[in-house]
Amino acid sequence: MRSPDKAYFLKILLLDVLLLVTSLTIVYAVDFHNVNISIIAEYRFYRDTYAFLAGLILGFSGSVLQASLRNPLVDHYVLGIGSTSLFAAYLAIALLGSVDLVLIVVSSLAGGLSGLALSLSLANYLGGSEVAYVLAGVGVASLFSGLSFILSYYILQKQPYAWALLLGSFVTPLKEYLPYLVAASFISLIAYLQLARKLNLLLLGDIYSKQFGVDPKTTRLVANLVAGGLSSIVVGFFGTIGFLGLVAPNLVRLLFKTSDNRVTVLNSSILSGILLLTTDLATRKVLVTKVGEIPAGGVVSAFGGVFFLLILLREVKSIG
Repeated sequence: MRSPDKAYFLKILLLDVLLLVTSLTIVYAVDFHNVNISIIAEYRFYRDTYAFLAGLILGFSGSVLQASLRNPLVDHYVLGIGSTSLFAAYLAIALLGSVDLVLIVVSSLAGGLSGLALSLSLANYLGGSEVAYVLAGVGVASLFSGLSFILSYYILQKQPYAWALLLGSFVTPLKEYLPYLVAASFISLIAYLQLARKLNLLLLGDIYSKQFGVDPKTTRLVANLVAGGLSSIVVGFFGTIGFLGLVAPNLVRLLFKTSDNRVTVLNSSILSGILLLTTDLATRKVLVTKVGEIPAGGVVSAFGGVFFLLILLREVKSIG
């Protein structure tokens, strides 16, 4: 594993700043130029902000889960966190008959973390290999995705946009979401600063990490809880957005040629945010004129699924 020096990190940070500034400039030119109606500008501001923050959180979660489990094939979607958190939110709405932000956050957290625990338990029972995590996660995700689809018909009267959450959509960017997403992003930053070095040691093995005073079980538990919990909140608000947290970390490792989580986690978060924001803009500006607005999560899942299959084939060949 390459160990970048301070000069390397400085170059990476400058590149990140340049990338963010360029992205914001493009977003302004595409989405806000010559917009004189305040209500439209407000809607687009919240929608663009949420798309970026949601992508940032999912990219962070995916990179942390991959480092913690030492498995490049996982993210919140593959491990079933997305489907179980969405099912829990749907179930809470169906049982209580109302849509409340606190209710959505609590139920999504409970559902997502329960799904993560179930997938990890099944994977360990199956042997704990890279493919075992995928098989366990796909099984859990398929089960609860089907249940969520059934529940969506029941709660459509209470939540008209429930259908959009099945594929991940930012069509209802309520301003009340902002404090939760800002808080989740801040937690991601704190977790990154605290966990990046420890996750690097986990990549080298549990025995090695213990020699440097890092408890692998505690580190892995904290990393999984933070990553699973934050991604669950995103799913509760905007629905399932598949494979984004899987694609971004693998692309960053490929581009920067390092597995150092000080580089991977930070840049995966930024890249994921930009990718999701770009996808949502494209569905509104390009596709909407031809086929209507397609949920951004559906588009990301389609392209991400192809990327996932390529990685899966690579890993299976390396094992064989």
